[in-house]
Amino acid sequence: MLLKLKYGIVALVLGVLLCGCSIYSKEGDIPVAENTSKVKLGVSVALTDGAAFLGLQSRGPLAEAVSDGEKMQTLRIIIVRPDGTVEHNRYYDFHQVPTTYFATAQFEVVGGETKKVYLFANENTKFDSGRKVANYDFAAIKVGEQFPTNDITGQDIYTDTDASLIEVNDAQTQMALPLFMSECHNVYVPEKQDKNVELIIVRAAVKFTFRIINTSNEPLALNQLTISKLARYEYLLPKDVVYVTEPSEDGTTITYIESYKVPMPGNNEHYNFKAAFADKTVPGNGEVVLDPIYLLESNYNDDPSTVGRNYKISLTVGDETYENGYFNNLTALPRNTHVVVDVTLNGKLTGLDCVVRVYPYGEYWLYPEFGQ
Repeated sequence: MLLKLKYGIVALVLGVLLCGCSIYSKEGDIPVAENTSKVKLGVSVALTDGAAFLGLQSRGPLAEAVSDGEKMQTLRIIIVRPDGTVEHNRYYDFHQVPTTYFATAQFEVVGGETKKVYLFANENTKFDSGRKVANYDFAAIKVGEQFPTNDITGQDIYTDTDASLIEVNDAQTQMALPLFMSECHNVYVPEKQDKNVELIIVRAAVKFTFRIINTSNEPLALNQLTISKLARYEYLLPKDVVYVTEPSEDGTTITYIESYKVPMPGNNEHYNFKAAFADKTVPGNGEVVLDPIYLLESNYNDDPSTVGRNYKISLTVGDETYENGYFNNLTALPRNTHVVVDVTLNGKLTGLDCVVRVYPYGEYWLYPEFGQ
């Protein structure tokens, strides 16, 4: 499926080191040939809302990480030579000081070749059932041996419940945090010359933030939120992603995702995510920001008649359920995007006004017919 979706990706120049932080790293290295070059890898994780890095005048709302669960707490950097030999497999643990920026890794490598650099963060995250989100033993990848390319690229993140990256236990939703993150880069290292690179790593999730605004004088009780349709599977690493860079209106450049793949073709075996609220009230003339919801990326290729009919939400207020029409402009949700949904409850509750903004690829406004 060819997908054109503007999605901001930024290679940040990292000048800030983690001074004063307690960082533990370990690695088994192999001797390198003579005439090696040094590669300095600076790894950045852009906030899920990347508007500030796209030349926009201001960052999107609710852009900050709401908890350490959205930051890197561990990081693994694996460098692989063109023949598939693992040159380095280094693991960092900084869970005591979680971060969105890391720029301290330096490696001695063979020069004059293009290497693959794999990045994995928060690899130990588990669901409440004890199953790891990334169900693979990255520590078992040995330096000097062949990198298990097929095993890694074929790995899925999946859920067997109606909540991706979230598992349901006794009707209580529990977020699997910290969020798993990953990416793979091709890096050319010149012969007999040092090289510094700045790489990105992306959260393997779509973050939803709902802001409920009550314009009436009376408090309103929220009972349930439903989002459809969500995928049950995604790849461990971004799969067959095509990035396109083109000039923006302000003279800078913007990089966006043109296409990407998901494990399940067609409808991804989709489901409806439901969040029930035991005691959630929006005060009169006030607003409430719901706890973030983290779901898997999705990309649909249903029957042509369903194009543009992928995502919609409904909200139960008191005894009434209000549902919006499909977001016709929103055909897919790649990982590391932040969906901010502003829902306004009017005084007579004849309907809901809903505006959806999707980041980090700039402001993307959707105007669904909500409650009509």
